[in-house]
Amino acid sequence: MPAPRPFALIRTNDQWLRVSHDHTALEGEVVRLFWHDEEDPGQAKPFSETAAGLAFDGHCRLYHSIPQDGRVERILWAAQDPLQPADSQPAPVDVFATDVDEQLGDFSPAQPESTSVFAPRALAVDEDERLFVADTATRRILIHDLWSHRLLRQVQLAADPVDLVADGRRVYVLLAAPPGLIALDARSSFQVLALPPEITTPARIAISPQRELYVLEHAGEAGARVIKFSDPAYSIEVTFATELDFQLNDPTLTHVCAGADSVTVIARRPGEYFVRYCVGEKAPVNLRPLTARGYDGLGILRTPDGQIGFWTTHGFRNAVAARLRYFPNGSVTTFALDGGEFQTIWGRLFLDACIPKDTGITVRCITADELPNEELPRPDPPANTDQKPPHPEDSPPLPPPILMRQLKAAPAQSLHRREMGYELPWVRREEDDSFETYEAPVMAGAGRYLWVLIELSGNTRGTPRVRALRAEHPTHDYLRRLPQTLSRNELVAGFLRRYLAMFEGQLGDFEGKADARAILLDPRSAPAEILPWLASFVGLLLDERMARAPRPGGKIEDVRRTLIAEAIWLFRFRGTVQGLRRFVEIYLEIETILIEKFRVRGLGGAFLPDSNGVTTNSILGAGFRVGGAVGEDETQLLGGTIDDAFETHAHRFSLIIPASLSSEQRDVVNQILELHRPAHTLVDVCTVAAGMRLGRGLHVELTSIIGRSGGFSQLQLGGTTLGRGSILGRPEPGTVIGGSRLGGDSRIG
Repeated sequence: MPAPRPFALIRTNDQWLRVSHDHTALEGEVVRLFWHDEEDPGQAKPFSETAAGLAFDGHCRLYHSIPQDGRVERILWAAQDPLQPADSQPAPVDVFATDVDEQLGDFSPAQPESTSVFAPRALAVDEDERLFVADTATRRILIHDLWSHRLLRQVQLAADPVDLVADGRRVYVLLAAPPGLIALDARSSFQVLALPPEITTPARIAISPQRELYVLEHAGEAGARVIKFSDPAYSIEVTFATELDFQLNDPTLTHVCAGADSVTVIARRPGEYFVRYCVGEKAPVNLRPLTARGYDGLGILRTPDGQIGFWTTHGFRNAVAARLRYFPNGSVTTFALDGGEFQTIWGRLFLDACIPKDTGITVRCITADELPNEELPRPDPPANTDQKPPHPEDSPPLPPPILMRQLKAAPAQSLHRREMGYELPWVRREEDDSFETYEAPVMAGAGRYLWVLIELSGNTRGTPRVRALRAEHPTHDYLRRLPQTLSRNELVAGFLRRYLAMFEGQLGDFEGKADARAILLDPRSAPAEILPWLASFVGLLLDERMARAPRPGGKIEDVRRTLIAEAIWLFRFRGTVQGLRRFVEIYLEIETILIEKFRVRGLGGAFLPDSNGVTTNSILGAGFRVGGAVGEDETQLLGGTIDDAFETHAHRFSLIIPASLSSEQRDVVNQILELHRPAHTLVDVCTVAAGMRLGRGLHVELTSIIGRSGGFSQLQLGGTTLGRGSILGRPEPGTVIGGSRLGGDSRIG
């Protein structure tokens, strides 16, 4: 019988949602035991309505408000080391102090002559580096410019501002007594937004990476919940929730929340875990919580590296993954796997699983040719979500009660770890993949439908995980090759069938690899380690420096596979414009521009002469000459001789790369050009690091890219060079006569 044989599969998140769960959780496409909340509720401290603001600016400086003292501190977060003693950390700076700080600059007080109480509560920093401060004592929003260190404006409110969140240049302000929501920016007037009727007592707000606004109401109460502002029907009930924000860049959640928009972190009372949920269009999914030792209960914040931070008596700290206590046992009951024919004899069962020490997985199987004529049960959802698959009525049936009792009484089967990995020929798993393939024979009678009970057990500190299940059908045909006297008795035949499965599995692996050996000659499917060998078939030598991906998140083996697949075409067009461009684009995975100098040699174009009167290689648009007469239609001749034109334009070309390259990437590009360009030509490589230089290489709509930024960063003393990669100051709106106000958007000096 050819291998591999057909199999029934359960692998996707949609399929795992259609099975029945008992004390198990579903994270993405992985089933695991659910966890207890082992915290003692008596250790939780009471919730305080008075929150303290936390905010980061664009230079990773942390701003922390202290309402009871009327101060806002500024801390060099990047210089903080939580493992060092507190006295060795950089001292915080009072943002509104009158003394000049030589390291960070100073602010002028918001009201130097005023003796009124200043109670900064919530903070936010917009993308223009403006600090928004919610002053609850006077019901104002103070807007300070972090560059000029001055107060831009004050916004008087009719209600108490309780929370702020920045979205680009816009800042949302949550109000209480009476509740409300407004949006404003640093210079224009605010906009009142109507709260949905479902939101009655809002307390906190947060904005997701997808720019969706979420509101927490009934903060600190048993009925606290998080509501999506654009869809109030979407909510998450979290007992005693006090604050929320969104987490980014957690590699452990890439497979868990693949189909969700983002991960929200919800803080509860001090002493309790931070709970996490995948949120999006579907029902939220409860993830493993975070622990926050010493949390003061006054607010949480997403750090510049995407994690969640909080304030303690010892300063700012990051929340870390909590050590969980899992249920000791759990199980998953699959829906009916269809073999397609009556009296199907099922073969082996394969599980992709991770089984740590002191944990285990066993399986039980039962078959039937027809479904009993009785009401079928509905699947129990995972313990960590109420998600339902689309069209649940179309799910294959679960075992009815009479078969469920038989399934639980079926013999428990242990799993054997396959030393050769996947049973599928030539299929390799990723290097960092912790899952392995286990197998067991299906110990059940003949039947079209197969149900599997997967039992997970642990030691409460660890949990096994299951990612995929495959049931092979039908089984091998080795019994047909033996005398029939050995298979007349069903018990003897069943034993022989399972006994011979061990040898058939080994031989089947060899047979499957032999049948699929053509995979080794296909660059799209060949194992990564044989790609250099496959490249030698077409005379292609892979550069060892291509062992690292050219861009973050990329796979270098994808570049190598593309090079091998297109090697014949590349060698056919070697040395041509399209051949050179394609070779470089395969490596860099970005589009490039190749300009032959003779195409801009001065015939019929417009040129910028240099100080010596010699025409350069720059054009602006088409038919327009900067500094010359406009409207002349005749051909503009070269200002020099033919020899000059030959020396400056013939056999020369430029490669424009609209990206910033590392030194290694630049070396690889130069090596490609050195090997594959015509030997008599000269080449210049231009990247965005060179900038746009009028008269030297600026071709509008050809070699120039105009975006939101010119690629310059703000100047940092001791860290950058003025004029090379930085600018001093930042652009600001100019003064319009008759349209500007002194003290509003303009000032003297």
